[in-house]
Amino acid sequence: MASISAIHALTSGLAQLLSRSYQLQPIAGLSCKFEPAGISDFKKLDGQDAKVTILLYRITHNEHLRNRPPATLPTGRPAPLTINAHLLITVWADAALKEQSLLAWTLRELHMHPVLDRSVLTDIGGFGAGDIVSLAPEELTLDDLSKLWQVLVPPMRPSLGYVARNVMLDLDPVPDFAPVAAVRLMLDDDVATVSGGAP
Repeated sequence: MASISAIHALTSGLAQLLSRSYQLQPIAGLSCKFEPAGISDFKKLDGQDAKVTILLYRITHNEHLRNRPPATLPTGRPAPLTINAHLLITVWADAALKEQSLLAWTLRELHMHPVLDRSVLTDIGGFGAGDIVSLAPEELTLDDLSKLWQVLVPPMRPSLGYVARNVMLDLDPVPDFAPVAAVRLMLDDDVATVSGGAP
């Protein structure tokens, strides 16, 4: 389970994974950076420098756990909130050969690393030793992509849709207050008073 920094740790860790892999097996003659990006960052990108960005564009509740009743773990902590992070991975380059080569390289790497564990997820997210996030392709229709790029503003770029499933956000512990166990009513001739508290 992870802290509220888990989502940023996910995108940063994925960028670092791709960056390390590219250093080991680069495309000949093509330097490239891999970075997490926010919506505002897209307005600054023009494709002059080869780059692959990882954008979180949507969050959904995990479909298998969203209707789970509230529960408490054996440790006494409440069960975590489990979400899916929808990612848009975009290639920025100034030539078709560069774009398509980076797109194919990125597809291959993500296919080879469908499970992200603590070795990939950065420390800032507070992930535990047993925490894993599964990464799966998500088909984006032309309509989905056109609507996204209308919001993102730059001309449409080659993009891949992925969903990172089972990102667990740890909840704060529930305060251990004594419950109100009884309400006592005391009546006299003129005034009714109410007092409450634990017996």
